[in-house]
Amino acid sequence: MLEKIRNYFFPVIDDEVRELMDKNSTRNIERISIVVAIFESITLTLFVVTRKSLGRYEWISIYSVLFCIATCLVGFFATRALLKKTSMNHLQVVAVNAIYYMLMSIWAVLASYRRYQEGEQILTFYAVEIMLVCFIVFKPWVSAIATLFSYGFLYAFLYRIDGAAGIHVINYCVLMIVSVTGMVIRFHSLLRASRAVVQLEKAKDMEIQDKVNILQAIADIYDQVNLIDFIEGTEISVRDKDPVRRSIDLGSQNHTALSRRLREKIMPDQLEDFIEYTNISTVRSRLAGKKLLSKDFVDMGEGWFRAQYIPVEVDENGIPTQIVFTTRNVNGEKMREEHLIRIAMTDELTRLFNRRSYEEDLNKEIEKGLDKDFVILSADVNGLKMVNDTKGHAGGDELIKGAAECLLMAIGGKGKAYRTGGDEFVAILHTDDPKDICEDVETLAGRWRGKYSDKLSISIGYASYIDNPDMTVHQLEKKADDEMYQSKARYYETNGIDRRVHKR
Repeated sequence: MLEKIRNYFFPVIDDEVRELMDKNSTRNIERISIVVAIFESITLTLFVVTRKSLGRYEWISIYSVLFCIATCLVGFFATRALLKKTSMNHLQVVAVNAIYYMLMSIWAVLASYRRYQEGEQILTFYAVEIMLVCFIVFKPWVSAIATLFSYGFLYAFLYRIDGAAGIHVINYCVLMIVSVTGMVIRFHSLLRASRAVVQLEKAKDMEIQDKVNILQAIADIYDQVNLIDFIEGTEISVRDKDPVRRSIDLGSQNHTALSRRLREKIMPDQLEDFIEYTNISTVRSRLAGKKLLSKDFVDMGEGWFRAQYIPVEVDENGIPTQIVFTTRNVNGEKMREEHLIRIAMTDELTRLFNRRSYEEDLNKEIEKGLDKDFVILSADVNGLKMVNDTKGHAGGDELIKGAAECLLMAIGGKGKAYRTGGDEFVAILHTDDPKDICEDVETLAGRWRGKYSDKLSISIGYASYIDNPDMTVHQLEKKADDEMYQSKARYYETNGIDRRVHKR
């Protein structure tokens, strides 16, 4: 029991709770001061305009009200200056409250002295109201002593006027006890509210810190990790040793500090896309119902990097309230991907594109519609089997690579060449002179010399869309093959080679 009483009148208060109590009590004085200043200004104006003449007592009233207005304005600006400080000093708060109490007490005396002599007992009520506002900054036992002292001083003052004839002692004592009790109750009400707010803030900070700790545990795989809180309007860089919470004005700010810093080094042709992707005013709707958003961009200094938005918390509608924005360098990964793609799409022996690549490119041509200069070229190495039989597969491979080189040199930038089979080649061209390219291939083949063979012959056929506008792609493909086989037949006939023995 004694412990409860001691804790009630001598509570232990944390610094954070005390500072919040000081802020709230100071804010009370700020609000009350401006309200009283406005009210008294209106009262004074009405008082002056409704008087036909101003006598001695009227001027005393005017001066007392002006003193009240000036005191309230000083209290308003003094408390506002205190509230602007990031950290409040308790002694300064106590000093402001004490000065405000003394000045308002003087005004109460000036305003009520004459009316008290005339029988009105309003002076005590002024003192009660002022105490309820000011003494709350003290601990309960200090507030109680200050209240008792104030009532004692007030009684002594009234006693000097007329022996305190207008005061009923019992009523006065009851009022004093009620004031002391009210002061202590108000103190504990403010204390409980402040403790609840501080505990809530600490819980939020602990929750955020827990998330930060989790993110820091996985942050090593990322170059940048930022936690963005849309409810609090904050951004925290998790990679920092001492994370600093930065404010984000979600009403006018579309990008975080990290995304603004990143876009300074984005490739110019990707900048517009990056700005759109990192727009935090739209990212919540884009993330709704998704596990992440991911996109790759090129840093002019570091190469490819991957930017991702990952929801941490969502509301009841699935809209993220907290997200993580991460970046990770994937330049090596991109290079490996490109290497794998090249392997998947190219022929290992000749380094030409393979059949898979040819079919994909052909489908793209079909989807977009054939251009007037579209041409399919078909080519085949002559006499490959005879070389394989007499000089081995190394000799045959030499011919295949030689044919590939001739095709590449003749085609240049007018198309792409593909190896679609053992010694079968196809090219997709965009040219107005396919015949010239075929002649160039034959000329280059005639000049070719190898280690195993000193002769290379290639049969070629082509089909152009401009000459066959009614044909489909596959019909053009067949026509080119047919022409190539006709060329091959002429080669064997001219050279007197029996195709039943040397099918290639």
